[in-house]
Amino acid sequence: MDSKDINSKIDIKIAQDENIVNLNLIAEEFLELIDDFNINFINNKYFILTAYLNNNLAGILIAENKIHKIDSLEKLIPKVSIYLLYVNATFRNNHIGKKLLNTFLQIQKSRGIASVYIELPQKYLKGIEFFKRNNFLQVSKDKNKIILEINLWNDYGIRDDDIIENSFNDVFH
Repeated sequence: MDSKDINSKIDIKIAQDENIVNLNLIAEEFLELIDDFNINFINNKYFILTAYLNNNLAGILIAENKIHKIDSLEKLIPKVSIYLLYVNATFRNNHIGKKLLNTFLQIQKSRGIASVYIELPQKYLKGIEFFKRNNFLQVSKDKNKIILEINLWNDYGIRDDDIIENSFNDVFH
C-alpha cells in the first residue's frame, strides 16, 4: 500500500469520545510525564487530536492554551503549547505525526492563535528534527530543554486591509 492510500485512511479528529484508558493504552509512559494529566483531562483543560488508521487509535496530539492572564504584550498574543505528539510504534512511518501536526496547526490558525510551541528534552533528537522539518524554529535552549515555536500570524492578527482602512476613515472623518 503506498503512502497516498494510507494517507486517505488516516482519520484525524478532535477527541470527544475517547476516554483516558484509550489514551493510556497508546502512550501511558508519556502521559505520566505531563503534570496532573488525569485531573486536567477530566476537567477538559486539553485540546486533543486523535489519529485513527483502519479504526485503530494510532496517534495523539495533546495541547493546552497556556495564556491565562494578560499582563504583558507576550501574554496578549495567544499561544498554545503542545505537550505531546505521539504515534504508536506499530503505525509509524505512515505520515500520521505530520498529518496530526498539520491538522492541529490549521485548527489553531482558524481559532486566531498566534503561535504554537513545544518544549522538548535536548536529547530527544528525533522529535526536535521532526518539528524543525515542519517549520518550527528554536527560540530557547538551556542545559536540558529546547523550546521550538512556529508563528501562525504573519500580520499580528490583522487579517483584512479593510480593518485598517476603516480605522483611518473613522479617525480622520
